[in-house]
Amino acid sequence: MATQTQTSGIAARTRTVKVSGQAKFDRTVKVADTDMHITGSKGGSKGFIIETAGNTVITPVQGTGIAASALNAKSVYEIGISRVSGSGTVHVLYNNG
Repeated sequence: MATQTQTSGIAARTRTVKVSGQAKFDRTVKVADTDMHITGSKGGSKGFIIETAGNTVITPVQGTGIAASALNAKSVYEIGISRVSGSGTVHVLYNNG
């Protein structure tokens, strides 16, 4: 998370200061109408939000998949996932801090 602070000097430039630890999640990846394995460079998810369920199946890092329609849309679920498949839209949440 970055906040901007005004500094004095040449052209009154604005300096960006990184403030860590303020946000639980700092990045999202939108998965829509596809089959995506959340591994490799996309691995390390910390949660997800279901925008639309469709026939989407969400698979946790350990365990069996669950139909997105069995969960509440627009709620944050704090569990790492390894795969999203189906016709819905899911936002995968990350925290790189």
